[in-house]
Amino acid sequence: MTYRQDDDWTFVRILLLTLKKVIDAMKSWINWVNKNREGKYTPTFIGLSAAFVSALLLIVMLFVPPYLGMSDDGSFARVANPVGIYHQDDTSENLYFNYYVKEYLSLAPNGTLVVSFSSQKLLIHVAKLMDTIFTHDNLFDLRFLALLYGFLFLPAIALLVKQAAKRAKTFFECVVIGLFGVLIFADVSYITYFSSFFSEPLMYISLLLCVGAALALQEEKHNVRYLLIYTISGIILTTAENQCAVIGIFLGIFCVKFLFINKAVLWRIGCIVAVFLLFSSAMLSLYYIPTTYTQASKYHAMTRGVLLQAEDPEKALVEFGIDESYSILTDTNSNDYYPFVNPENEALEKDFYNRYNTAEISYYYLRHPKAMIAMLDISVKSAFNIRGGFSGNYEKSAGMPKMAKSLFWSLWSNFKAYSAPKTVGFIILLLISSILLFRRKTLTIMQNHMQRSSIPLETMLVIFCIAISQAIITIVNSGDAEMSQHLFLFSGAIDLLVYFCFAEVLHRLNII
Repeated sequence: MTYRQDDDWTFVRILLLTLKKVIDAMKSWINWVNKNREGKYTPTFIGLSAAFVSALLLIVMLFVPPYLGMSDDGSFARVANPVGIYHQDDTSENLYFNYYVKEYLSLAPNGTLVVSFSSQKLLIHVAKLMDTIFTHDNLFDLRFLALLYGFLFLPAIALLVKQAAKRAKTFFECVVIGLFGVLIFADVSYITYFSSFFSEPLMYISLLLCVGAALALQEEKHNVRYLLIYTISGIILTTAENQCAVIGIFLGIFCVKFLFINKAVLWRIGCIVAVFLLFSSAMLSLYYIPTTYTQASKYHAMTRGVLLQAEDPEKALVEFGIDESYSILTDTNSNDYYPFVNPENEALEKDFYNRYNTAEISYYYLRHPKAMIAMLDISVKSAFNIRGGFSGNYEKSAGMPKMAKSLFWSLWSNFKAYSAPKTVGFIILLLISSILLFRRKTLTIMQNHMQRSSIPLETMLVIFCIAISQAIITIVNSGDAEMSQHLFLFSGAIDLLVYFCFAEVLHRLNII
């Protein structure tokens, strides 16, 4: 049998013809669905549907065996002990990093709540009260806290998806936007944090509520409701951790914009009160919530930050008035199994730590923007992999290996970790895309309410500022040594930008 090259071209033509028929059939089906569902759905319905699917996923992850959660990285005691919650087991292998633990001893608080106030601890108190009412024992089940987070998360994702679907003109476009929202925001990398004593889930949910409420303020009706959601969730976010204080300032400045979307006197008074409360919560967070950064963090701010990116470490040290001999500490990490030096060493206090602080490090990065950009590049890589190897998702009784991660509903987090571009250039491109996409939206919607119509663009800019601020605060306070602990909100903010840019591009392409 003689081989002919024409046979290959015949096969290619048949393949292309088949592919065209499949695409045409899909288009016909999509058009039929859109026509059949026209006028039978609303953005609210899409948002509620996304919340319903998210609720099913949340139940499967957190409340159906094998239960998923986050293991203790050593920081749980800082939050749980003042509320009267303690580990039952004293075996470090079972407590830290390797396995998720859902039950803890529940005792009377030790009275330090006022001293170390945070919105997260108030929520833990509510969860502890619920546990006591339903179980009547001296154990605290962490799933009660996860349940509270779930109740807050579902309206947040419903509101967010509803706002993203507002501009969609077809049912199928709305469905894709809803599914993409569930894919991103209900990813296992976010949901497993709900069953932990980390503050990240409360910050994450509050951010979703703030963004959803801000976008909803374009609506003529229910402005007061959304202003309340924006203000309350903003206060909760700002007072969750000390590092969130700057977020309260961003949200307060943005809230000034809301003064101009309604001329009613009571509305403007409400906006002024909201601005005052957000700024006050920022001050409360800054001065009354203990920082999570330690002496080791200060050590890393220099060794894993300034010196790490300095072209000449000796010269960088001279700028701080530190002896050049300390350049030997460059690239050292106190978390190593055999650390080069103990950061608590008293010898470092006089001639090293006393020579710099966060303000001076910030000023150094202003003078050396190249070093800051290099550190931001590292922070992007870390933020895109929030499922780092430091924490397991399974209980020990599940029989999984130490630090095992669940693969269920992890498509988005795996994509970010292994396939997405993880550079500061991508973040800049995302910012430019947001400006170009939503600048046009600003000019085309609600022409007779231009002050109101700029809200989408300004919301995207606020999200970007929140993301970058969290990265810079982490860099200035601890270099790259603690990015896995402090960049959760950075990841969530970037996901918000990606989501709304995707929804806008999908609408512009008009292919479904």
